[in-house]
Amino acid sequence: MKKKSYKITFSLQEGYKPGAKVHRINFAARIIKEWMTDRLTDKQPVVSGLLQTGTLFFPAKDTANGMVTVSPTAIFTGELSSTEGISRKNKEVKQTLESLAVVLKERLKQESVFIVYRDTNWCV
Repeated sequence: MKKKSYKITFSLQEGYKPGAKVHRINFAARIIKEWMTDRLTDKQPVVSGLLQTGTLFFPAKDTANGMVTVSPTAIFTGELSSTEGISRKNKEVKQTLESLAVVLKERLKQESVFIVYRDTNWCV
């Protein structure tokens, strides 16, 4: 069986406007830890992963402020590679990833949070 890799990418900045609030990576880490703790308490599935910071570069929506937007970003990445993890149903893993992405979106006040699972990507 092949491992099942996943990634959730999100901005640490609220929206795209210059001067918008930028959250620290520690805040995102707390959100993930709280999400995981709540789900484990409720006996719901979780995903483990590594949280890293980065910088996302993309064409600006509003060229009045420049041609390129630079956004402080975080990536939560991991993989299901144990026998138990690989046997998890894809639908359940996708629902688990979406659950975390929705919490990150709401708490960090994002327009979109991006998920990649295996060969599929989507946003919430």
